[in-house]
Amino acid sequence: MSTTPRPTFFLNLPTTSLPTATAFYTALSFTPVQAWSDAQTAAFLLPAPNQAVALMVHTHDRFAQFTRPGTAIADARASSQALFSIMCKDKEGVDGWLERVERAGGKRDPYVMEGYGEGMGMYVWSWEDLDGHVWEGVCMLGMGGGA
Repeated sequence: MSTTPRPTFFLNLPTTSLPTATAFYTALSFTPVQAWSDAQTAAFLLPAPNQAVALMVHTHDRFAQFTRPGTAIADARASSQALFSIMCKDKEGVDGWLERVERAGGKRDPYVMEGYGEGMGMYVWSWEDLDGHVWEGVCMLGMGGGA
Protein backbone atom coordinates (compact mmCIF):
# COMPACT_ATOMS: atom_id res chain seq x y z
CA MET A 1 0.00 0.00 0.00
CA SER A 2 1.34 3.42 -0.96
CA THR A 3 2.04 6.01 1.71
CA THR A 4 1.99 8.80 -0.88
CA PRO A 5 -0.76 11.31 -0.05
CA ARG A 6 -3.51 11.43 -2.65
CA PRO A 7 -3.41 14.83 -4.37
CA THR A 8 -6.63 16.74 -4.89
CA PHE A 9 -5.22 18.81 -7.76
CA PHE A 10 -2.70 18.08 -10.52
CA LEU A 11 -0.71 20.82 -12.23
CA ASN A 12 0.84 19.72 -15.54
CA LEU A 13 3.65 21.78 -17.09
CA PRO A 14 5.83 21.30 -20.16
CA THR A 15 9.60 21.55 -19.90
CA THR A 16 12.40 21.77 -22.43
CA SER A 17 14.73 19.81 -20.12
CA LEU A 18 13.32 17.18 -17.79
CA PRO A 19 16.62 16.58 -15.92
CA THR A 20 17.09 20.31 -15.31
CA ALA A 21 13.47 20.80 -14.21
CA THR A 22 13.72 17.77 -11.91
CA ALA A 23 16.83 19.19 -10.23
CA PHE A 24 15.18 22.61 -9.89
CA TYR A 25 11.98 21.40 -8.22
CA THR A 26 13.89 18.98 -6.01
CA ALA A 27 16.07 21.90 -4.85
CA LEU A 28 12.85 23.72 -3.90
CA SER A 29 11.88 20.82 -1.59
CA PHE A 30 9.17 19.43 -3.85
CA THR A 31 8.79 15.72 -3.02
CA PRO A 32 9.55 13.44 -6.00
CA VAL A 33 6.97 10.70 -6.63
CA GLN A 34 8.88 7.94 -8.41
CA ALA A 35 5.76 5.80 -8.92
CA TRP A 36 4.32 8.45 -11.24
CA SER A 37 7.59 9.37 -12.99
CA ASP A 38 9.25 7.95 -16.09
CA ALA A 39 11.64 9.04 -18.85
CA GLN A 40 9.16 11.71 -20.06
CA THR A 41 7.52 12.85 -16.81
CA ALA A 42 8.78 13.91 -13.39
CA ALA A 43 6.11 13.88 -10.68
CA PHE A 44 6.22 15.79 -7.42
CA LEU A 45 4.10 16.77 -4.45
CA LEU A 46 4.36 20.40 -3.46
CA PRO A 47 5.96 21.16 -0.09
CA ALA A 48 3.81 21.53 3.04
CA PRO A 49 1.27 22.93 3.53
CA ASN A 50 0.47 22.41 -0.16
CA GLN A 51 1.17 18.67 -0.50
CA ALA A 52 -2.36 17.96 -1.73
CA VAL A 53 -1.17 19.41 -5.06
CA ALA A 54 0.86 17.33 -7.50
CA LEU A 55 3.17 18.84 -10.10
CA MET A 56 3.66 16.78 -13.24
CA VAL A 57 6.53 18.11 -15.39
CA HIS A 58 6.48 16.63 -18.89
CA THR A 59 8.71 16.67 -21.95
CA HIS A 60 7.01 18.47 -24.83
CA ASP A 61 6.25 15.15 -26.56
CA ARG A 62 4.49 13.80 -23.46
CA PHE A 63 2.72 17.08 -22.70
CA ALA A 64 1.31 17.13 -26.25
CA GLN A 65 -0.37 13.77 -25.58
CA PHE A 66 -2.56 15.50 -22.97
CA THR A 67 -3.55 18.53 -25.05
CA ARG A 68 -5.83 19.27 -28.00
CA PRO A 69 -4.38 17.94 -31.27
CA GLY A 70 -2.78 20.58 -33.45
CA THR A 71 -2.31 23.15 -30.69
CA ALA A 72 1.06 24.69 -29.90
CA ILE A 73 2.71 24.45 -26.51
CA ALA A 74 3.04 28.00 -25.21
CA ASP A 75 6.43 29.53 -24.60
CA ALA A 76 6.00 30.75 -21.03
CA ARG A 77 8.55 33.52 -21.59
CA ALA A 78 6.67 34.93 -24.59
CA SER A 79 3.08 34.83 -23.33
CA SER A 80 1.15 34.80 -20.08
CA GLN A 81 -0.57 31.48 -19.71
CA ALA A 82 -1.20 31.02 -16.00
CA LEU A 83 0.03 32.10 -12.58
CA PHE A 84 0.77 29.49 -9.93
CA SER A 85 0.51 30.63 -6.31
CA ILE A 86 1.86 28.73 -3.33
CA MET A 87 0.34 29.57 0.05
CA CYS A 88 2.86 30.30 2.79
CA LYS A 89 2.26 30.60 6.51
CA ASP A 90 3.91 34.01 6.85
CA LYS A 91 6.16 36.58 5.17
CA GLU A 92 9.25 34.62 6.20
CA GLY A 93 7.87 31.61 4.34
CA VAL A 94 7.46 33.70 1.18
CA ASP A 95 10.98 35.08 1.54
CA GLY A 96 12.30 31.55 2.08
CA TRP A 97 10.83 30.47 -1.26
CA LEU A 98 12.66 33.30 -3.02
CA GLU A 99 15.97 32.31 -1.46
CA ARG A 100 15.54 28.65 -2.52
CA VAL A 101 14.48 29.67 -6.04
CA GLU A 102 17.56 31.82 -6.52
CA ARG A 103 19.89 29.10 -5.18
CA ALA A 104 18.28 26.60 -7.59
CA GLY A 105 18.80 28.90 -10.60
CA GLY A 106 15.32 30.41 -10.91
CA LYS A 107 14.68 34.08 -11.63
CA ARG A 108 13.38 36.35 -8.90
CA ASP A 109 10.79 39.05 -9.61
CA PRO A 110 9.66 38.64 -13.23
CA TYR A 111 7.14 41.23 -12.03
CA VAL A 112 6.57 43.01 -8.74
CA MET A 113 3.01 43.58 -7.55
CA GLU A 114 2.52 47.12 -6.26
CA GLY A 115 3.20 47.15 -2.53
CA TYR A 116 3.83 43.40 -2.80
CA GLY A 117 0.06 42.88 -2.63
CA GLU A 118 -0.48 44.68 0.66
CA GLY A 119 -3.35 46.72 -0.81
CA MET A 120 -5.16 43.43 -1.48
CA GLY A 121 -4.42 41.97 1.95
CA MET A 122 -1.50 39.82 0.79
CA TYR A 123 2.27 39.62 0.83
CA VAL A 124 3.33 38.39 -2.62
CA TRP A 125 6.66 37.81 -4.40
CA SER A 126 7.01 36.20 -7.79
CA TRP A 127 9.61 34.02 -9.45
CA GLU A 128 10.18 32.28 -12.75
CA ASP A 129 11.13 28.62 -13.04
CA LEU A 130 13.72 27.44 -15.54
CA ASP A 131 11.11 27.16 -18.33
CA GLY A 132 9.67 30.65 -17.71
CA HIS A 133 6.53 29.61 -15.80
CA VAL A 134 5.64 32.29 -13.26
CA TRP A 135 5.05 31.23 -9.67
CA GLU A 136 4.47 33.28 -6.56
CA GLY A 137 4.67 32.82 -2.83
CA VAL A 138 1.70 34.31 -1.01
CA CYS A 139 0.67 34.82 2.58
CA MET A 140 -2.62 36.40 3.48
CA LEU A 141 -2.03 39.31 5.86
CA GLY A 142 -3.97 39.00 9.08
CA MET A 143 -4.28 35.20 8.77
CA GLY A 144 -2.01 33.24 11.06
CA GLY A 145 1.53 34.62 11.05
CA GLY A 146 0.97 36.73 7.93
CA ALA A 147 0.44 40.03 9.71
